Amino acid sequence: MTAARGAAGALLIAVPLVFTAGFTGLQMTFEYPDILRHPAGEVLTRFAHAGADLHVYWYAMMAAAIGLIPASIATGLHLWKRDSLLAGLSIGFGVLAGLVQALGLIRWVMLVPVLAANYTAPSATEIDKAMAVSLFDATNAYLGVGVGEHLGYLFTGVWTLLVSALLFGQQRILAVTGMALSFTVMAGMLEPFGVPYTADINAIGFSLWALWALVLGVMMLVRGRTATSVHAQPA
Repeated sequence: MTAARGAAGALLIAVPLVFTAGFTGLQMTFEYPDILRHPAGEVLTRFAHAGADLHVYWYAMMAAAIGLIPASIATGLHLWKRDSLLAGLSIGFGVLAGLVQALGLIRWVMLVPVLAANYTAPSATEIDKAMAVSLFDATNAYLGVGVGEHLGYLFTGVWTLLVSALLFGQQRILAVTGMALSFTVMAGMLEPFGVPYTADINAIGFSLWALWALVLGVMMLVRGRTATSVHAQPA
């Protein structure tokens, strides 16, 4: 098994598992992602009254986004010989996908806890609360909807499409599935423009995308070990 194949397989298994753990935890404790459509004051109050596990779930989501960066690099290097141009582009878009998602999610790890504490402080005045709400709304619109979601969906979808194109010759079913899922992920880009059902399509598509990445990672590790075993057998 080559180093790139092994690293890509391990990371493509770890990233969706960490992402799913964080996402599931947020669904159970914070009503994510529906909570993002609630008033800022309600979101900050619920965040302040939540336990430490909520911070762990948000950190897991951010860690999964960061993990996509080395995962995309290792995957591109493993698939380099199939088409160096597509592989190089996949590395670039994969790095961008992980970066913008991490930049969007880091607000929940660093900024939102401070805003929630200021909003719910016993000594907080109406001006303090209004300032916390304004900062939350501004960062949610820019870092959340703009950078983390809009650009994150775009770059993740393009990365998935490029990797699927590289897989098409040998893993056609996985490639076609990835191509279809790439468009469901990018469908989330249309939500800010009021296009109906795109949020639901994106939520389902991202969950299936995590499963697709996990399957891809497992296949890389299994095939790598099989190839290593075959080559290790005496002639």
